[in-house]
Amino acid sequence: MTSLFGAALLVIGVIALIKAFGLFPRALQVVRTSRSALEVMNDPYCGDDRKESLLQGYSLSLLKAFVDLLIRGTGAIAIPVGLLWMLQFAGLLSLEAVWDLMRSWEFLLGGIIAAIAAFWFLEN
Repeated sequence: MTSLFGAALLVIGVIALIKAFGLFPRALQVVRTSRSALEVMNDPYCGDDRKESLLQGYSLSLLKAFVDLLIRGTGAIAIPVGLLWMLQFAGLLSLEAVWDLMRSWEFLLGGIIAAIAAFWFLEN
């Protein structure tokens, strides 16, 4: 039972932190920036100098977004895992049992369904 609690804590924690850190809207902004850069590259009426300056701006924006998503995504995973490590250190659960449960197909299927439902209801 404690491994189920630990696994649920990890999944719910990651989903909640992804939402709290705003990773989904930030990722959508990266897609929009990439599409804008592609439109500039394919614009036959835009001069090479203008394309270069616009694409340099887009590349800097994408680099900043990458670093931002990397830091926030790492935090969204590291915080719940750190909490589980503290619970193991306190002797309340076993991380090995949590990992074994989380690798089962039943838990993976349930987690996928729960994540889709959570993002569906949180975005609407």
